[in-house]
Amino acid sequence: MTAPTAVVVGVGAERGLGAALCRRFAAEGHHVLVAGRTPDKIGQVARTIVAAGGSAEPVAMDATREEDVARLFDRAMAPGEGFEPADIVVSNAGNNQRIDFRALTARQFEDFWRVGCLGGFLVGREAARRLVPLGRGTVIFTGASASLRGKPGSGWSPRAWRGNTARKVSTSFTSSSMAGSTASGCIDAPRS
Repeated sequence: MTAPTAVVVGVGAERGLGAALCRRFAAEGHHVLVAGRTPDKIGQVARTIVAAGGSAEPVAMDATREEDVARLFDRAMAPGEGFEPADIVVSNAGNNQRIDFRALTARQFEDFWRVGCLGGFLVGREAARRLVPLGRGTVIFTGASASLRGKPGSGWSPRAWRGNTARKVSTSFTSSSMAGSTASGCIDAPRS
């Protein structure tokens, strides 16, 4: 019997959403590719999963680099003996910071955009390229609703900016575009 494979991109601290998703997929019997920029953090998440009896491996990568995303998916589609090619992909990469909107620089905004929007696009596009030929798979983009609220300290507020705002809006557009342009039933289709 082979185990399904899940890919979670944007894993950081063990208390974060990415790590929680990794643990959940592992608890449900998936081999999990724990992907993120910080080897120590993703390594710790993978070790915690393995210590609890699950299956996981860390993959150091940057979601804003095409070659890193392609390398991750090469691994995801050939995860090794006993594991099926990935059929669940989560794009969770983010670089949220709370910054007074008036002090936000163009460079900071571009950094938020690169991780959230460009990274989400690269992960989503590569997932579609790999999953559509299989005729199955699920792609999930994460984001926080706080990024869309206009109260001080979150989202589109004149007093504060959260980098997550750029990510939330852009990944909404990316996921909508993916859903409209991929073969019917190939994204978010049940496993056969």
